[in-house]
Amino acid sequence: MADPQAVLDSPTFRDLDRLATSVFRERGAAYERDDAMPVENLKDLHARGLLHVTVSKENGGLGANVSSEDTATFPQLVRTIARGDSSTAHCFQVHNHTAWLIEGTGTPEQIERFLKPVTARFGLFSSIGSEPGRTNMYVMQTKARRVSGGYIVNGVKNYATNGPLADGLVTFVALDGVEGYANNHQMVILEPGMDGLVIDDSWYQPNGMRAARSSLLTLNDVFVPDSHVLGEPGAYPNGRWQGRFHLGFAANYLGTAEGLYTWYLDYIRKKGKAGDGITQLRTGEMRIALDGARALFHHALQSWRTRPVVEAELISMSAKSAAAHAAFDLSHKVIHAAGSTALFDEFPLSRFIRDLETHVLHAGHDRTAQIIGQGELGESFDSTLQR
Repeated sequence: MADPQAVLDSPTFRDLDRLATSVFRERGAAYERDDAMPVENLKDLHARGLLHVTVSKENGGLGANVSSEDTATFPQLVRTIARGDSSTAHCFQVHNHTAWLIEGTGTPEQIERFLKPVTARFGLFSSIGSEPGRTNMYVMQTKARRVSGGYIVNGVKNYATNGPLADGLVTFVALDGVEGYANNHQMVILEPGMDGLVIDDSWYQPNGMRAARSSLLTLNDVFVPDSHVLGEPGAYPNGRWQGRFHLGFAANYLGTAEGLYTWYLDYIRKKGKAGDGITQLRTGEMRIALDGARALFHHALQSWRTRPVVEAELISMSAKSAAAHAAFDLSHKVIHAAGSTALFDEFPLSRFIRDLETHVLHAGHDRTAQIIGQGELGESFDSTLQR
């Protein structure tokens, strides 16, 4: 198991940190302004051999994910990229989660057809569970009706990150006429150009994370052949896949907060404010909060090799929530310590804050705390839930 801090101290990560906090951060302003995906950033990651990290070496990746011997590399990559641009980190995270999911649940034929062509070049995946009006993350309103040779699918899906450029979109649906998500939750692989599939990028107009382009998918009698049906019914919830993804979000929140903090330190020194006592106090408070979030994050990384899966999931949920709260707290302290000029568009501060305000809402932190409380009190709980 790679030591979490040793991974960060390696030459590869030091080089990536410099790239993220300079080039990725500078490009981020243009991506946000133009509502554009961070393609150049993602291609830079591909050029360094880092784009498909969660996939096994045999299938074109590095074999690094929380279920592998190397639990640290992938989350630390998300964290390091987020120091420069949260949107790039999320696009990278979603692609890797999806590629890992395809490899873990797909048939040999599907790995050859869908996975290997993408990992052999620059390519992206998307996965979509979200739907308008959904009340349970595993209960899908998009229905798949069995027909000869496959399924006819109808419904609307949203927040398909990487949707505009995705080679394949792993989409969660419910099998029509089957009760209970443990039996009716089904994954299918959609490809751009399928009859009846409309991928709309113009829908996505959030306050922050604007470069993490996330499409609206409308499915009108889309025929999905059996070759595109991924895994058995219930494979995603029953396989606890969502629980493996907690640390990807924690890494983004923590990395964005760290990028904001290091930018703030440089800004304060250049403005000649480092000698102010209140500024020193606020800076110390920020460092303490970050140290706590970092320690819990590293503990969570190691727990996937040392603890039972459910314990690792709960610790990861704690790390995710702690990183989110630390990021929110830090952003408010930075505003007061740096002053209003720091919010001008020539600086990345306002973008950092917009990204945090938008992305931290992706996980339901009240729900996270409730689930952890259920476990502490001996009540039934599901530690895979995102919200």
